Amino acid sequence: MTLTELYAKGEGRSINKATKRVFDVLATFIGATAPLGASELSRQLGLSRNMVHRALVTLAEEGYLLKSDPGGRYVLSYRLVELQNTAVAPPDLREIARPCLAHLSEATGETAQLCVRSGDVQTIIDGIEGGGPVVVRVKLGRATPLHASNASRAILAACTNAEIEDYLKRNAPLTRYTPATLTEPDALWQEIGAIRKAGYALSFGDYSPGTIGVAIALVDFDARPFGAIVVGGPASRLTDAWIQEHLETIRSAVANLNSITSLYQAP
Repeated sequence: MTLTELYAKGEGRSINKATKRVFDVLATFIGATAPLGASELSRQLGLSRNMVHRALVTLAEEGYLLKSDPGGRYVLSYRLVELQNTAVAPPDLREIARPCLAHLSEATGETAQLCVRSGDVQTIIDGIEGGGPVVVRVKLGRATPLHASNASRAILAACTNAEIEDYLKRNAPLTRYTPATLTEPDALWQEIGAIRKAGYALSFGDYSPGTIGVAIALVDFDARPFGAIVVGGPASRLTDAWIQEHLETIRSAVANLNSITSLYQAP
């Protein structure tokens, strides 16, 4: 699901398809670590190479892309900064994240939650509960240290090594909440390495026994982790097969959300 499909769901009949293609192409550049060309964008977006080429030429002529090399690859230009009105405060994070939460809860049938970091803890500020008689309840305002729970560990793993070392020193000895809580620095560092490699954190009863979930960090304009999106439910229902079935959906939705949050600086 592309950025415009996710946040314009249900309004397809009012969308100009040519304009939508241009925005889809532009959105693909957000967060890209290397120049992009028509061929690779065509594969990523499922559009013909000619359609992508026309969108690239249009964006370049309007000054939003710059040609990076003679081969026809492009990068974002600084003209995008003109689109941000510095006189207007950044939108509320809950408003930005709400469509993502709704999409994930509907797609997976489980609870989707938004957490934000405040110092050495992360706090649940919004969520949509899943269906069924047994679900993970959204506990607004619950604060959890950064070494316990999948959301916390997703945020911690996205921090720099120096920031993690500082957290470990200031909070030693780490508090144990369940027998599975990682309180030894070596074990936590090993888990951080696994999260960084996978790109997400899994829960294993280290804070809330009996629940399983997938958490992915949210980053701001400076690539600082300031929160996380978590999708979870009862361990009896969320098997390894469930995780594999829904992982790409979760990854894609959070990547789309990060393409928006990375335009702003977290407080």
